[in-house]
Amino acid sequence: MRYRALGRTGLEISAIALGTVSLGVDYGIAAPGGFGRPGEAAAAALIAEAFDRGVTLFDTAPAYGESERLIGRAIGDDPRAIVATKTGTAGIERSLDASRRALRRELLDIVQIHNATAADIADGRAIDALEEARRRGALRLIGASVYGEAAALAAIRSGRFDLVQVAFSVLDQRMAARVLPAAAASGVGVLIRSALLKGALSAKAQWLPPALDPLRQQAQRARDELAGGDWNALPSAAVRFCLSACGVSAVLAGVRTEAELAAALEAEAAGALTAGLASRAAALGLDDERLLNPSCWPVA
Repeated sequence: MRYRALGRTGLEISAIALGTVSLGVDYGIAAPGGFGRPGEAAAAALIAEAFDRGVTLFDTAPAYGESERLIGRAIGDDPRAIVATKTGTAGIERSLDASRRALRRELLDIVQIHNATAADIADGRAIDALEEARRRGALRLIGASVYGEAAALAAIRSGRFDLVQVAFSVLDQRMAARVLPAAAASGVGVLIRSALLKGALSAKAQWLPPALDPLRQQAQRARDELAGGDWNALPSAAVRFCLSACGVSAVLAGVRTEAELAAALEAEAAGALTAGLASRAAALGLDDERLLNPSCWPVA
């Protein structure tokens, strides 16, 4: 496992971080045999295995069902693990208290404003509350998990955030032109989520609903261009693409099985894409929010 600087924070984190939404709730594309969170013991064991294999950053949120509690059970008392959780813009003190209890930690390593908008950032009250919590010794670093370029740039330009979390993938490259360079120039750490676009950059793309046919077709094109037509090889190429991007501190791997964890770690070990594959990948980006934002997808 390689380790990278988290912006200007002085903290080093594993290049692959564990995204835990799919361990706490049923999440993803409802592919046969490939949907549904694992049982509690299996989920806790997977978190512990990731830690044993070099993963040091674990991303969670109160909205992710049992995720915080599972992390607390598996690694909560180990100071070597770095946990990034989230809070809304209201009831922040209550949210932090609940997260500390669930995670079994007195000090929260990273707290991100969940789905922060440009308006939330301009308003400033949520950031003020988190800075006050930091002064009290309740947390170390402040981040913003955002959708879209406007919110990401607002967070970076405010100078008040240590890191931003953004969606980025082979199919969603909209952050590449302005956001990633701005974060790098400002020393703001970048966590990448949705590297597989909720499973669209995997064999699960075959079970996308008809309304998302253009997305499935582009995923098939990515499979052919980057993975020699092999669905099983596509996730590795997709993760390596994200790890190769400018200024990325870590890529969140949202895994639900040991095999998926192993594949994510193997992708990191394989290193950056070749120049030829990187050139092909750069031509695969889409620009349709209805396809690229899973919250816009039709409910199954």
